[in-house]
Amino acid sequence: MILNENVDRKIIPVAGGKGGVGKSVLAANMALSMAISGQKTVLVDLDLGGSNIHTLLGEKNINAGIGNFISGRSYSMPDLVRPTAWENLYYVPGDVLVYGIGELTKSVKNRIIKGLLEIDADYIIVDLGGGTNFTVIDFFLISNSGLIVTTPQNTSILNAYAFVKNYVFRFLQRAFIKNKEVSAYLKTALKERKPGNRKMVVDIVSDLREMDAEIGEKAQAFIEVLQPKLILNRVTGLHDIAMAEGLRDLCLQNLSVNMECLGTVMNDDLINQSISLQRPFILDYPENVITGEIHRIGQKIIQSRHFPEMPLELDYYSDTFELAHIETENDIAVLEEKESENGSSNDSDRYDVDKLLELVKIQQNRINELQGTLRMLSFGQN
Repeated sequence: MILNENVDRKIIPVAGGKGGVGKSVLAANMALSMAISGQKTVLVDLDLGGSNIHTLLGEKNINAGIGNFISGRSYSMPDLVRPTAWENLYYVPGDVLVYGIGELTKSVKNRIIKGLLEIDADYIIVDLGGGTNFTVIDFFLISNSGLIVTTPQNTSILNAYAFVKNYVFRFLQRAFIKNKEVSAYLKTALKERKPGNRKMVVDIVSDLREMDAEIGEKAQAFIEVLQPKLILNRVTGLHDIAMAEGLRDLCLQNLSVNMECLGTVMNDDLINQSISLQRPFILDYPENVITGEIHRIGQKIIQSRHFPEMPLELDYYSDTFELAHIETENDIAVLEEKESENGSSNDSDRYDVDKLLELVKIQQNRINELQGTLRMLSFGQN
């Protein structure tokens, strides 16, 4: 069930409790950062119905992708791996060229997971869709080291918590699928999760212990295998770390999940400009604090020999959230220093005329590409 164990390549799914938290942008830039470090990295677009990794990498929408893999058996997953303009970085396009991809069957999900294992790479970064539907969660469960991206806003934090909760429930369902008694109990427990019903995962494990002590211990051991990592995006100040710590506490108290913080990423409107330019942010703004933060996240993964285990210097900080607090404090200090030097908190090239002209050209090309895609989709419906 957990594919990340005992394999040479690391499969790292990236998800969020909702759309719009910057998940795909972070996944693309993190993958490039790891590739720059010499790791053969493949970025897989599994954001079904919302595929846009090719756009973030500045690639044209002309290659077969996950949609073709799902709709027929003429492609293997390695066949879909495409090179990018950057050494060591490859990608698998999504489903945008194939019309009508809906909820996936179990057999299709298993075929995709098997296909991911056939990809030759040091790291496989899997960009998933937003939300908490079973397709997203099942792909998140291909690894015990998935990344959850959220922003500090209350709604995003609550959605991230809902994602972890559903992720744990789904994991237990799959872990005990052959035990009819436990499966029936879990099915009932899921149905009873109504407003005002406070039965949490810790209560379910307790019930399972009463049912059978060995099963209860096994359930607890299964949950402890899960080691999701949090990335807090669009941070504006140290107060945002408290929101992430609140999420950590909820997950531990109610779900028995020990979530760790992989890092934080500051908020900057320049991200939107890089999206419009269809270029990874870290290339155009190498001196920006965000670029340093993304490289730092990538290095934590690469330098951890047994990721998701993250050895800590306990003489300096007690856990990954305290480390995130220290890192963010340092990043804010750097931003304030730049603001003092430049008279602005933004990069000096924010209003670069050449970039604006390039943006206009790219947007026109993008319009032409979208028109071509619409024609292809219209043809597919006939």
